[in-house]
Amino acid sequence: MSRARRVTRVCGACRKTLLSGYNPGTFCTPCERALFDRQHPADPGARDDMAAWVWDTGPMREALARLDFPAVLVIYRSAAGLSRRELAERAGLSESAIWCWEAGRRQGIYDIRQLLQFADSLSMPRPALLPVILGQPGALSDLLAGPGTTVLTAGVAAGHG
Repeated sequence: MSRARRVTRVCGACRKTLLSGYNPGTFCTPCERALFDRQHPADPGARDDMAAWVWDTGPMREALARLDFPAVLVIYRSAAGLSRRELAERAGLSESAIWCWEAGRRQGIYDIRQLLQFADSLSMPRPALLPVILGQPGALSDLLAGPGTTVLTAGVAAGHG
């Protein structure tokens, strides 16, 4: 008699927290709150398929700083409500490439030209790349003088949004 093997799932954002069998989602509760307790479209059914706000969330900044490309994709896709196919079309990639990246079977983007092309295809503000470049989740807020300035407002001010 064979026993069913238990599948261990971890949070797609922090990659640390084990997900309970009662949690059907891909994020742990703290990451879920950090991502989705933000100002959202009034209609929960409305799609915010660019999800520009997600680049300025703690879980996204942390994933970028640790160069966790699979987490970046999972967080972005979830926030934008996109399927792998839709994300692939938007980024000019194949659906299998997105799947391989999310599954960790393919390395992230290390060529700066590819990274910028990918970021631009998702309307990612260029200042949101600072955690990638400096390896620190708070890199942008450390460099900006105003405490109320976010990645998005800095990107617009710099002409990148």
